[in-house]
Amino acid sequence: MLAAIVTVVSTQPVLAAGNLTLPFADPHPRITSWTDHHYPDRQDDGTMIRFDGASGYAYDGHRGTDFAVPSNTPVLAADDGTVIYSEWSDSGGWGVVIDHAYDRTAYFHNNQLFVYPGQHVSRGQLIALSGSTGNSTGPHVHFEVRDLLTPWHSVDPYGWTGPGKDPWRWDLGNLWTSNPPVPFLLPLAFPAGARWNHWYGMDGPPPPVSWHLRDGGHGLAGFAARWDADPGMAARRTLATSGSAAVPGPGAHTLHLRVFDRAGTSADITYLYLYDVEPPSSALRLDPATSAAVTLHWSGNDGLSGVNGMAVEVAAGSAAFRPWVSQMPDQPSAGASRGAVRFLGDPGATYQLRLTVNDAARNPAPPVVVTATIPAAAAMPATAADHALLGALPAAPGGAAAIMGVRQEHPSADGALLLGTDASLHRLGVAASTPSVSPTSMAAAVDVATPPSGPLRLLADGTTWDSAGTAGPRFSVKTPVRLLAAGDGSLMVIDAAGVISPSSSGGGRISLSTGVAVVDAALFPGSHLGLALDSAGAVHAFGAADAALSAITPGWTLPGRPVAIAVGGTPQAPAGIVTDASGDWQAFGSMLLLPDATFGGPLFDSTTGLPVR
Repeated sequence: MLAAIVTVVSTQPVLAAGNLTLPFADPHPRITSWTDHHYPDRQDDGTMIRFDGASGYAYDGHRGTDFAVPSNTPVLAADDGTVIYSEWSDSGGWGVVIDHAYDRTAYFHNNQLFVYPGQHVSRGQLIALSGSTGNSTGPHVHFEVRDLLTPWHSVDPYGWTGPGKDPWRWDLGNLWTSNPPVPFLLPLAFPAGARWNHWYGMDGPPPPVSWHLRDGGHGLAGFAARWDADPGMAARRTLATSGSAAVPGPGAHTLHLRVFDRAGTSADITYLYLYDVEPPSSALRLDPATSAAVTLHWSGNDGLSGVNGMAVEVAAGSAAFRPWVSQMPDQPSAGASRGAVRFLGDPGATYQLRLTVNDAARNPAPPVVVTATIPAAAAMPATAADHALLGALPAAPGGAAAIMGVRQEHPSADGALLLGTDASLHRLGVAASTPSVSPTSMAAAVDVATPPSGPLRLLADGTTWDSAGTAGPRFSVKTPVRLLAAGDGSLMVIDAAGVISPSSSGGGRISLSTGVAVVDAALFPGSHLGLALDSAGAVHAFGAADAALSAITPGWTLPGRPVAIAVGGTPQAPAGIVTDASGDWQAFGSMLLLPDATFGGPLFDSTTGLPVR
């Protein structure tokens, strides 16, 4: 792929009607596919609705507008902004995504790209040449607009003019200005050989760059080439239609081609090359092992092509290393990358953990090995997920308690509180341990909440117990699902049948369809109002939180079994995440309203103990 900067700035103002101009010069393009206002998320649901309310226009689930334009039509930025994506995808072919002040635009199925991530572009600036690459049936520009708060939500730039309420509630209205973009008329340069967006390193040095010029309509008058600086208007020109140059050496280099036409106009067309031969650096450290759950903090740093992946291998005792966990970013970026993973081992066992980090040029960092010794008195052994990944692990020493697995995890600003099915409590991510005296009841643990007085465990018989083993309130429910603590310390329990018992505002009941049950519930911060999720994926309000339901998608498209709901904001402006048993999730409202702790750790399946988020 190639990257070029062609500065063609429009002086046209953005009108109040919107901020976008068409991404090409044709003011009356032919549109072959419209944005679907009924779930434009690439999922066929049998219904396709156009911006004016008409239905039956292909294709269902389309999240953009397809403009039929000939191959190699100049594709222009629809507004000022910063390029955040410029590369190949199997479905979209060569594509560009630009962040603007009010929204985000995407341009796919192109033949050639002229911009790179991090580059600022102006309205009307050349960014690509159209084509039919990727999953495409003919030459066109797939133009997509997305909102900034939840960028995975596509919106229709034509707004909604149909009868009634817009079926897709994230639309922002008509986003077009009344001004066309600036036509692109300058000459173009088409390099070959060394390719932008290729991380040279383990592959060896890049081949020389060669280029060929194409007339933009005013006649060619030569070019001037220079590495890492604009040759300038007064540079000595080479009177030819082609040329070549070798990449200077390792590092980030930009080839500037100033192309002149016979009308006296020129353009500085630039191409970025990254030649990375330096390995990244990496580090791995462990939190103090106070339980069988050990947190590993890893980091990697690469200043040029960026960290492109990490992998941690584990060896039990003297056994050989085996793969355990790996991560790869969607798009490498230069600088530091870091993260944390939790390893659950067997009490008394010693493990070797080895970190390997690679950069995008496939240069590996030297492996880092640390040793983790699980305290013999640790109460939380490895889960079924760890056994599946690691194979057979050493047996627990005699006398260790047999724990059935993880029941719930509650992330917070100062760490996470882990509840075992045997009602044991473990605080993760902090040095201090949490006392956990077993309750006298033998019922299985269901949930744990943290009122101002401290952690309180809920058991399947409706009893509650603090961490010192002292009995708390008892709730008259048959199959408790969730213990909720309001900010004022009041408690309520919700059971599978929808019974709420009791809270400071009294009990109640959630009306459920036949054959479904409540699987999770959550309170809005600082209130007794909340939302409950049932096994069919429907969301229910309780405690007079009905206003929230109007802002929530009535039907979810999650493929698996719903297991959890997280809630933030208020009933008037709700936000949240619904998660299913396969780890897929779907959001409503702005993610900015959710506390950071919502994303602080995994969610465990209550039956198997396996992490699902």
